[in-house]
Amino acid sequence: MKTVFKQNIKNLLKSFGIEVNKVQNKYALGYIAAKPIIDAASKSGLSVGDYLETIWNHKGNRQVIIDELNKFGIFNKNIKNICEIGTGAGLYAEKTAELCKPVRYESYEPDKDWAEWLAKKYNIISHDADGKSLSYTQTSSIDLLLAHGVFVYLPFLLTYRYFQEIVRVSNDEAHVVFDILLEECFDDETVKVWLESNQMFPCLLSKDYVINFFAKHKFLLIGEFYNHKFNVGKSKYLIFKKESSLTQEK
Repeated sequence: MKTVFKQNIKNLLKSFGIEVNKVQNKYALGYIAAKPIIDAASKSGLSVGDYLETIWNHKGNRQVIIDELNKFGIFNKNIKNICEIGTGAGLYAEKTAELCKPVRYESYEPDKDWAEWLAKKYNIISHDADGKSLSYTQTSSIDLLLAHGVFVYLPFLLTYRYFQEIVRVSNDEAHVVFDILLEECFDDETVKVWLESNQMFPCLLSKDYVINFFAKHKFLLIGEFYNHKFNVGKSKYLIFKKESSLTQEK
């Protein structure tokens, strides 16, 4: 979740003495430094995820997202292999690993400190992240693919490259979950709030385009819902399931 950390979050974290790291990857935005967050969470007696939710005033939002996903049967199957793009501080990995207890949990997180911590804390396989591919993941090997707060800030062509990789690594019964920003997420009042926040990262996608792309590769849209606590606005989660019996469009 990996949530994207923008200026208002950066300013809040500074009040706690926490700095934002510059990720050495041109495709990724800066991310909060791992060590001070881990230390602060430990002193508070909270998990890193619960600590971050508390200081962001988003307490309980992860569980809301998890509960929504559960309505669509995301965690009701025997999930052995999971892949998460942009795992960040492991906000969703913590919940997902607890629910699914997968044999293999692969992660592509560009911040090296967080990637190392994820590997130790949750027994996650932290691959080197190039910000545009899932090159270490085998074709047709993944049961559940997740990307929280990733495609909301990536330029379209990078997102498209990831979509191609998602198609490649997903097996015939896979679920795919991610959130995006749509036109409907930006009414006049919400745009005003975004502008006042001085955060210029949002990248809009066409819902129809995304659905049609995945439909061409035998994925059905089985659910959708809003994350009403995405930064200063909201994002839309889409849940796809691959149906190997479908006839692929040409």
